[in-house]
Amino acid sequence: MEESKVQALHDTLSKLKRSAGLGVSSHYNFGGKCKTTEVNGQIVREDGLPTNPLYHGFVREGTYDPKASDAAKYGDGREIKRNFDDCKGLVSSSSGSEDNNDKSTQKKLKKEAKKKAKMEAKRQAKLEAKRQAKIEEKRRAKLEAKVKSAVEDEDTTTSKSEKKDKKKKKKKKTVSEETTTTEAKEEEAVEEKQSKKDSKKE
Repeated sequence: MEESKVQALHDTLSKLKRSAGLGVSSHYNFGGKCKTTEVNGQIVREDGLPTNPLYHGFVREGTYDPKASDAAKYGDGREIKRNFDDCKGLVSSSSGSEDNNDKSTQKKLKKEAKKKAKMEAKRQAKLEAKRQAKIEEKRRAKLEAKVKSAVEDEDTTTSKSEKKDKKKKKKKKTVSEETTTTEAKEEEAVEEKQSKKDSKKE
């Protein structure tokens, strides 16, 4: 068990040591950045953070001194502004490349506006076509309903007119039968009278 502890300690110390791969005087060698002291045979960091690889790249808040010599090397921690889009109106464009840039952005904006207008026109045309299709469908449905009702009305009127015609025909038949019977009776009566007169004359 002690051998594994010794091995772990050795690994930790080797990680804390400056790496030789990047070079001891390299600008990017952060290996020995934190200051350590030996107290009672143990290595302790001066800023109070634990001495292990997890906290090796960090420093305690407030302990960083921007006026120290390594501040000039690594920066003083302030945010560096790299995007100057908000200052476009303040700075006068004296170079031709910026003018070209302005022209290209104007072209892009015009293109986008044209494209948006075209898409909007297409969308409006589609909506209008749908609206017209709905109106046409309603008209067709109304026309079909009218035709259907007209056919039904025609059927009912034809059936009613047929019934009326039948009734009229029946009435005509009965009237014609009555007239024929009355005519026949009258003729018989006239014949009887004629026969009586003839019989009296004889």
